[in-house]
Amino acid sequence: MYRPLRLRSLFIMGASIAAMSAATQAAAQEAFTIEELVVTAEKREQSLQDVPVAVTAYTSEKRDLMGVATVEDLARVTPSVAYTNNDRLSIRGFGRLTNAIGTDPSVALYSDGIFSNSMADSSTPSLFIERTEILRGPQGTLYGRNSIGGALNIIGKRPSDTFQGEVRGAVGNYGSWRTDALLTGPITEGLRFLVGGSVERRDEGFIENIGPGGDTSALKRYIVEAQIEADLGENVTARLRYTKFDWDDSYGVGNIHEAVISPYDTRSATGLENSALYYNPTFGYAGVNPSIADPYKIDMDQTMEGKLSDHNRLHFDLTWDLGGATLKYLAGYQAYTYNTNGDEDRSSRQGLFSIATTTPTGVAYTAQNVSPNERFFYTEKQKWWSNEINLSSNSDGPLHWIVGLYQYHQEYSQPQGLRVLGDPAMQAPLSLATGRPADPNPKGNYLSVDGSLEVNSYAAFGQIDYEFAENWTLTAGLRYSVDEKSGTDYARYVSRSPTTTYLLQQFGGIPAAIGQGVALDMTTFVVCGGATIASCTALPQYANLREAKGGGLIRDLKADYDAWTGTLGVQWQPDGDTNAYARYSRGYKSGGWLASNGLTPVPYADPEYVNNYEVGLKKTFGGRFQLNSAIFYADYQGFQAPLRVIISGSTTGTQFLNLDARNWGVELEGQWAPLDNLMLFASYAYINAEVTNGCCFVDVNDPTASKSGAKPVGGTAAARTQNLEGNRLPMTPENKLNLGANYTFDFDAGSLTLGGTYTYTDDMQTAVFSQANYTAPANEIVDFRALWKDGQDRFTIIGYVKNAFDEVAFQSSTPTSLTPLGDYRRTVKLNFPRTYGVEFQYRF
Repeated sequence: MYRPLRLRSLFIMGASIAAMSAATQAAAQEAFTIEELVVTAEKREQSLQDVPVAVTAYTSEKRDLMGVATVEDLARVTPSVAYTNNDRLSIRGFGRLTNAIGTDPSVALYSDGIFSNSMADSSTPSLFIERTEILRGPQGTLYGRNSIGGALNIIGKRPSDTFQGEVRGAVGNYGSWRTDALLTGPITEGLRFLVGGSVERRDEGFIENIGPGGDTSALKRYIVEAQIEADLGENVTARLRYTKFDWDDSYGVGNIHEAVISPYDTRSATGLENSALYYNPTFGYAGVNPSIADPYKIDMDQTMEGKLSDHNRLHFDLTWDLGGATLKYLAGYQAYTYNTNGDEDRSSRQGLFSIATTTPTGVAYTAQNVSPNERFFYTEKQKWWSNEINLSSNSDGPLHWIVGLYQYHQEYSQPQGLRVLGDPAMQAPLSLATGRPADPNPKGNYLSVDGSLEVNSYAAFGQIDYEFAENWTLTAGLRYSVDEKSGTDYARYVSRSPTTTYLLQQFGGIPAAIGQGVALDMTTFVVCGGATIASCTALPQYANLREAKGGGLIRDLKADYDAWTGTLGVQWQPDGDTNAYARYSRGYKSGGWLASNGLTPVPYADPEYVNNYEVGLKKTFGGRFQLNSAIFYADYQGFQAPLRVIISGSTTGTQFLNLDARNWGVELEGQWAPLDNLMLFASYAYINAEVTNGCCFVDVNDPTASKSGAKPVGGTAAARTQNLEGNRLPMTPENKLNLGANYTFDFDAGSLTLGGTYTYTDDMQTAVFSQANYTAPANEIVDFRALWKDGQDRFTIIGYVKNAFDEVAFQSSTPTSLTPLGDYRRTVKLNFPRTYGVEFQYRF
């Protein structure tokens, strides 16, 4: 939580260090210079300080020095970057608010030039990574696909001409340990190899389960890596890379450390929202939710699961030096299956029980043999492949250019839903239309949704950099993209609730005494308010709806999109230490839809576009101080915002909005070596990101618009619409500060480096509504590290403490509907608690 006194004391400490360092700077050796870092942010090798783009880069060594091991770490220490631990990354306010099939991320990740749909690659152990580059702002020319907010480049280590290897071992609290190994070298002249692997365990979860289920956030993972690289003649090099991941964790996709920090609802006869299809599993429950007092404690009778299986990734690249130009071909394939499931009722209640309740018309009855054993389930099955060929200049003349073609294909399905175990009635529902048995429901699902998606994407691009006068360079780029999407959207709703009993009386003539123990297939009623599919197909939005085999309804979705994007900029480099630039970039993200989301009535969203204007200055002073700065303004058109709406009764679904926004901000990154052995570094980002056009919508979590921050403008007393204009964009902290220092003590036997980092992250919204329960409060995280290296650089020993003061911070906060207790059920995603350990590295 926010602690202003600590923040103030750290500023005072930082100012003191700076003052002492300045006093001794004159004694420093003038020959010292900050090490140059070469990046490939614009698909050719350049010094980081020469690239006219806002980019932050971390070498493998720097990641080890700073303790940057995961995507959460990368986001925390990089300006304008935010991550919520469900595989969603945001840069400068451009992010993805849903993982629903048919939608795309706003930040693209490329692993050795191959596009990936997941941010998981950024958490690959540093032993296998050469460099990580984070490009901020639209990358609509050279990268294009889903890079409206920016791009992550993960550059892996390649096979070496010399035989070498490294092994690593690490142990820490929570029963954690990891072993890594890498071996590389020549096979014969012109042929090289690299093999490696990693095994990681965390036997105790971050979130302690005091119930009979297991802890949450334990993990069991391994990685296998193999490469072979060959010189095919004097000017041609080809490489084949294979990678396999396998996870067997006790939490969900994207490192979800999640807790519900509200009391159990003990008064509602049914659950909330979609859980209203079944009786409330905590009705009359005497237990107390331990997460209220400590979000790192739960009381559940089930263990959360998250399993990545059948993962395979192939990568092939070929580079051909043609003399004045270089031809590159990149091909990639990746496939996986991911499953996660867990305790939906979030309690340890066991055994069947009864609920005395009434139907909507006031008929009293007692529901017998209600099961409290509710589960959620979620599956992703994905495979994709891509091909890119580009031709670029490699001369030292005033003109540099690159042209290329790109192709991408994706196939994706996403079955998910909610189920109840131990209630036979849910497995054999009746038909609402006939009162006779409907298609069986053998797993007891009360909500089953699924979607399939096939994407074909194509692009052509080109960019030139022309030095039109001494020290002045003009950049111009253009890209044309085509996205073709097709898929299906499926849902089935099965209910046993007071509404079920009422509907069976109304449509099937079944007495309440019988109906209270019967489940009902309510799909057509929930989707469109009728007993038969005819009531759905009469509505324009459901004209192509049809009955699915095995129960439920399914429809086809299809859309094509295309766009021109590009960049135009000018760069001034009067000397080797100064790089000033001004740049315009246009970004695009294809439209899409919300499938696997309950047959929402308005599934489609238009494309997103952004016009981004940026000026930047990268300056080095005397080889010891670097300051990189950027000021940007972005006109954001068509921001795809999912909005939850009530479909029928208390059952909710989601529809897409296309909103307009504007983002502007300032980014600063600096490093200073006042002494040869002392390195100070800092970064700061200020982002003002607001919705400029968005009205008028009902917040289902605050339908009366009575919460602080609500902006009611109309509607009824029970459903008041709100104006979203002026609300902050989600996943966009206004202020973000990172401070750090490293000091190295040199000895005859080696060197000892002591370091620490401090990060302040401002309040961050989770949704487009502004009430406080959507807000993740500001937080401050402090890390400490110590590294010992021997004099021959053969081994390194690292001791670390991360989140040293055990700050409890939320990466996101989401409320649900008001309960009879008067409390919102608030779900938060947690940061990592305090972790500590030691790592040993040995090189040979």
